[in-house]
Amino acid sequence: MRPYPIHVGSLVRAELSRQNQTVTWLAEQLGIQRTNCYRILSAQSVHTVMLERLSIAMQHDFFADCTSQINQRSK
Repeated sequence: MRPYPIHVGSLVRAELSRQNQTVTWLAEQLGIQRTNCYRILSAQSVHTVMLERLSIAMQHDFFADCTSQINQRSK
């Protein structure tokens, strides 16, 4: 087990902030309730289908972010 697992919710939250968007905006893009969006932002992991939906909605490749972190840790 890795000592510092990737926290997907943190990656999404950081990108949301970088894009200067709100949780309400993201919830609307995903077609989910805002409370469910907050659950995603606090989750360490999400299903790959949701990660794909997030990537499309935010026009950002979260899979690449995860890969980058894995590569950095394997050095």
